[in-house]
Amino acid sequence: MSEASGQETVIAPSWQKDLLNTVAEIGRWPLHIWLVILTAIALYIPVFLDVIPFQIQSGIYSYGVLIPPISIGLLYLQKDQLRKARPAPDPVGFFWIALGVLMEWTGWFLRVRFLMMASLTPVVAGCLLALHGRELWRAARFPVLVLLLAAPVPMPIINPPDVWIQHLSAVGSAGIMQTLGFPLIRQGNTIQIPGMTLDVAEACSGFKKLLAFFCFAVLYGWFFALPKKRWLLLTLLALPVALTANVIRIAGLIFIGTEFGEHAFHIAHEYADFFVIALSCVLFLTVGKYMGCDRSRFALEKAHERPAEVEAALHGG
Repeated sequence: MSEASGQETVIAPSWQKDLLNTVAEIGRWPLHIWLVILTAIALYIPVFLDVIPFQIQSGIYSYGVLIPPISIGLLYLQKDQLRKARPAPDPVGFFWIALGVLMEWTGWFLRVRFLMMASLTPVVAGCLLALHGRELWRAARFPVLVLLLAAPVPMPIINPPDVWIQHLSAVGSAGIMQTLGFPLIRQGNTIQIPGMTLDVAEACSGFKKLLAFFCFAVLYGWFFALPKKRWLLLTLLALPVALTANVIRIAGLIFIGTEFGEHAFHIAHEYADFFVIALSCVLFLTVGKYMGCDRSRFALEKAHERPAEVEAALHGG
């Protein structure tokens, strides 16, 4: 409180001032950069209007809606590195822009949504190279490559592992409950228990959660600057973690259906997905902690703790 004026001085939080400064800096970008941004937006508005509703309605690809905002957020977190990049426009960027536009048009006319969304990555990469150069691309590389995760993988590629995981979930849960002494008969993906039959359908396979969990694992390993081998291992562990959580979920439903009847089973089934998500996160975060996910790359930078393995992870070496 100031005695002279009697008015309280309001001090904005540091993150808020930092955000306002970044927005002001973006507003001072040259006209030609804004023209490129507006052209890219105009090019991809039809793609977003087609792909985003499909992702939301499909259930399998709904996580993809969050990927572009996450990519923008990662660029914001990398703003200090982006500011340090020296301008040296690289003509090779025009090749990547042309390739991306060709992918986008091909995907649009063939109705291949994977190509439509995947084309965004070479277009953005090409713009960064052509307008500013390789230093900026190196700093923005991971956030831009993350955009590939928003591309809905074609169903012919998804179906075989989906069927495999569906079968493993049925076999694993039935095996656990039989070992515990519960009376049941499994035929394929159908499990018969006293009074009712459980069908481990495609929606119960856990595959759609696995895709989202895979994306989370990629982002999680990068955020904590794991060395590449451990980062890859952590990403691959998304499969057994998600599968284990889904097997426990189905085993739990078998228990409830056997002990408390069909009505209790249906009530539990409504909330089982929340249990799987929570259990998967607990298992994955536990594994990540064991593998060295304890300090973020940004905390390491601030503390100037950058050993050789972290340096390699930060710069892709």
